[in-house]
Amino acid sequence: MTAPVPATIGDLLGVQARRRESSPFLHDPAGGRTISFGTMAAYAGRIEEELTASGFCPGDRVAIMLQNGVEAAAAILGVMGAGGVVVPINPRMTAKETARILSLSAPLFIIMDGAHRPQLGTSLDGSWVDLTSHGMPELNIRILARLRAVSVARKRGRIGSDSRALILCTSGTTGMPKGVPLSHGNLLADASFVRDAHRLAPEDTALCVLPFFHINGLVVTLLAPLLTGMPVVVPDRFRSDTFWELVARYGVTWFSGVPTILSLLLSRPDPPAETLRTLRFARSASASLPVAVLDEFERRFGVPVIESYGISEASAQVTTNPLPPQPHKVGSAGLPVGNVIAILGENGAPLPVGKTGEVGVAGPNVFGGYLDNPEADREAFRNGWFHTGDLGYLDADGYLFLTGRKKELINRAGEKISPREVEEVIHRLPEVELASVVGVPHPLYGEEVVAFVIVRPDREIDAERITGFCREHLAGFKVPKEILFVDDFPKGPSGKFQRRRLVDVYLTPKGNP
Repeated sequence: MTAPVPATIGDLLGVQARRRESSPFLHDPAGGRTISFGTMAAYAGRIEEELTASGFCPGDRVAIMLQNGVEAAAAILGVMGAGGVVVPINPRMTAKETARILSLSAPLFIIMDGAHRPQLGTSLDGSWVDLTSHGMPELNIRILARLRAVSVARKRGRIGSDSRALILCTSGTTGMPKGVPLSHGNLLADASFVRDAHRLAPEDTALCVLPFFHINGLVVTLLAPLLTGMPVVVPDRFRSDTFWELVARYGVTWFSGVPTILSLLLSRPDPPAETLRTLRFARSASASLPVAVLDEFERRFGVPVIESYGISEASAQVTTNPLPPQPHKVGSAGLPVGNVIAILGENGAPLPVGKTGEVGVAGPNVFGGYLDNPEADREAFRNGWFHTGDLGYLDADGYLFLTGRKKELINRAGEKISPREVEEVIHRLPEVELASVVGVPHPLYGEEVVAFVIVRPDREIDAERITGFCREHLAGFKVPKEILFVDDFPKGPSGKFQRRRLVDVYLTPKGNP
């Protein structure tokens, strides 16, 4: 029988430190370290002590700008355990992007690697002081604080399941970040849904290849393993040339990736069969997984690929395909686990099976509203549902099939075109690694279809081959009128692909995004 989920992340870390004090929790390949549950709790406690000695109070916001590793995990768990609110920042963002996040979230403290200080640019004025002491020699971090945090006595509040633990700054459809506050209860609910859906056990070992500043990496491959009591392998970042070596070295049983990662692994030689001995499934989320990629990955590596669907506002997972022997439907984002979903029409009422509409979600993993943005709340929350902006339909078995974004449908002379439908056709070509389809302004049709394509390494294909293949499988009005070859797709602060920015790329002088 599954044990009850603790009320807070600090409670959870304390429980696991007592139960599994010497059991491995985090394997650090770069540093050659293995950190036990007990040691991680001690590291988190030291960070809490450093903050508290400097005026920190529960509810204070703490920006964390660290690459994946022991320090990042300890900082996240230490701040949350102390009742603080983590504001993750991608260390690869520009100074301008970082300034936007800091302005929106208004943290009182920053935990960072000293190497990333230039990234803060002019955000660090005279109101910040460096608090870092030498009391944490095991952790290579610096702690900065606003002067008012250390000079003004403030009231300490209680910490409960409804207390904020995290503020994610998402890209939003306007390009300006929106704050998504998530509580301890939200995060732990979703971590339990991941655990239950994938039948995770302490005997498993996860491989974390997504950053902790991304909701997928944080909840699916840090908090879910912590809740389960299992170890997780945490390299500083994903590398396709060392991925299978880590699987073999640590006996990895599962990992959560994105379609790009699966495609990159397919572009490399197959590992020895012995390497795959322990791996029982691969999980893909954060973007639609091309059917061709899923099929090839399962064929070559002999493990099921579990496609999932998640959003920041629901603490990561919303639906997921089940593990065998339950049906695992190719092209589907799966079933809800723990929360509920509905397909909503224009009037907000649920639609019948097979009808396409907007995906709505409700449950304990869903946040309560955006940060200081009542207008966005009014648009998103209606009739008890959070409106995701994603379009899809349910089949007779309740499986969700996503068809695109509400604001990304292409309107060509009145014909509505789903970008995903066109992308799925292009992805069938073996030379194509990834494709993204957008609508660009057109004087006659309103919008025209354009495809951006990343070609697999050591492969070649031309635009005529792609458009010809599309004509064989799509109505003429859906065929891209232009193919642009690029090296990468533009991404937002969270690392998530931003389709709308491809339109900007098209409208500016040609070049890679």
